[in-house]
Amino acid sequence: MNATFAGVLTGGLFVGASALVFVFGSSYYTLFRTNKSWLFKIALVVAFAIAAWLATRSDLDSAYGLLAIAFLAAAAANVLGAAGAKLHRPFKLKDDSIHGIALAKGLEAIVVVGTILVLLLVARVPFASIYLQAGRLGLGLAIGLGGFALFATVATLQARSMKIDRGTFRRLLPAILVFIIANAFMEELWFRALFLRPLVSLIGPIAAIGLTAAIFALAHIGVSYMSKDERVRFLITLFPLGLVWAACVHFTDSLIASTLFHAGADLMVVNGFIAALHGPDRSEDGLRDDL
Repeated sequence: MNATFAGVLTGGLFVGASALVFVFGSSYYTLFRTNKSWLFKIALVVAFAIAAWLATRSDLDSAYGLLAIAFLAAAAANVLGAAGAKLHRPFKLKDDSIHGIALAKGLEAIVVVGTILVLLLVARVPFASIYLQAGRLGLGLAIGLGGFALFATVATLQARSMKIDRGTFRRLLPAILVFIIANAFMEELWFRALFLRPLVSLIGPIAAIGLTAAIFALAHIGVSYMSKDERVRFLITLFPLGLVWAACVHFTDSLIASTLFHAGADLMVVNGFIAALHGPDRSEDGLRDDL
């Protein structure tokens, strides 16, 4: 098979499979009927399990087997993660409080990451293949902390423009840290690290970085906490960020840089939550209830 044609075919199959899992199978929004269909999501798990079994027993490049296993893990995490996000309810924290949002995200991350790691262990896939290693540690920390500091500065300016009280931010800081760290690590592993190494092997680093960035942006197409115009700007911003974070993973051979960088960017999302729940138009009674 012509190498160029094989690369295009592989890229197309990746985009199609990613759309099934992260767009049509997403539990974060209800743009499509499939978003609410457990049958569809479970069918994806079964289909990718069959694909992984066939790919790992064929004469194809082993990277295809890793890619099929990655989609199996991503689809399974999609099913269990949706349930995991509801595990905070026995704690009787409001779904629309910062602490409730943070706890839900933390529990979801534990379920999603746990599902991925367990399936990789069962499939005997080394964790190094999903960049769970120190890699180029010094470079990774420098980039990650630098990116975090950059976005923390921007988020501070944003918070001032939104008139978010500093005292409120300090009180909520533990919950904020839980949210940004849990979400950043979960998304970097789930949307990026699972697929990047086999894609690099099959279609090269430039195409792999570009495709994973595109899917990362599209996975957020239906976010419910923004208006339509804000969502468009958000998606346009996410693509270049996805390129940067995927490049961080590839060149540092680790998730450290991209996770820290991503966590810093999530501070701006958290500002939106805080402004909505604890902004200057909120009463003191409402503030105490939400906390």
